[in-house]
Amino acid sequence: MMTKNYLFHRVNPQREKLWDPMDVALFERCIKYISNHYETVLFEELMESGNLAHGKKYATIMFDDGFKDNIEYAAPILSKYKCKASFYVVTDCIDQNIPTWTYNLEYLFQHTGINTIDLNFDFLPAELKTEKLESNEERIAYVSRLKPQLKKLSDQQRSEILERVTATYSDVELPQIMMNWDDLVQLKNEGHYIGSHTVTHAMLGTIADEKKIMDELVNSGKRIEEKMGYFPVTISYPVGSFNATVKDLAKTAGYKIGLAVKQNVYDPAKDDLFEISRIELYNEPWWKTKMRITNVLENLKSIIRYK
Repeated sequence: MMTKNYLFHRVNPQREKLWDPMDVALFERCIKYISNHYETVLFEELMESGNLAHGKKYATIMFDDGFKDNIEYAAPILSKYKCKASFYVVTDCIDQNIPTWTYNLEYLFQHTGINTIDLNFDFLPAELKTEKLESNEERIAYVSRLKPQLKKLSDQQRSEILERVTATYSDVELPQIMMNWDDLVQLKNEGHYIGSHTVTHAMLGTIADEKKIMDELVNSGKRIEEKMGYFPVTISYPVGSFNATVKDLAKTAGYKIGLAVKQNVYDPAKDDLFEISRIELYNEPWWKTKMRITNVLENLKSIIRYK
């Protein structure tokens, strides 16, 4: 039984220059296509059923982070097509109505009016060390290069940069665009599932301190249990960051399943339950999105890679 697990983040009619949300019309086209071509089921129910019919083409719908537009724009479309989805939330972001650091980083650079910033960290490449970014265009270009680099750093190094950026660009008020617990209870009551995406959206695979990893795993699960009435079976690794230690600690914390982002089909016959594949979909032209949905794009990449 092969399963395609489709991952979304934001669904919104407003466009953004950097991390652009999926347009609402495109999201509906995705859900319509998926529901017409696959048996769309709730991921956690599929995994726990134990009596899956062979030969069926299953698909699941998932969301990471917990943005408000998930319930405003995505949920009505899911209801229209009778699809249930799993929402993996960052509990601190829900509690405080503050977006994830991945969103905040870009937002601060885009909206500040401050032209100087000291980013002369020894662990950054020379081309990213800077003291001045004098225009909005320069800042946007810079953060587009910085963000991928941050994902390669240790947790401590990344935290140092994020703290510096937040302190320097103190003129920016972060938007309140996250769901609250009432929203999540509503989604649960509609038949959707609420799972964990850690406490702070930490890149778990880059953290050396096992206690800190456990705090992210356990405390997020307990917070969801307080609000939803159950400890979630699923942990979605933020930014797809995990390693063998993270998987072991996730099991110890009480999770049954770990979700990665591998842009591929999940095959239970050979894939690890703690690194289940998901196919992330973006705000792209329909022809390219359809190639991702059908996995044609990833298959083509594999052919080219191994030539």
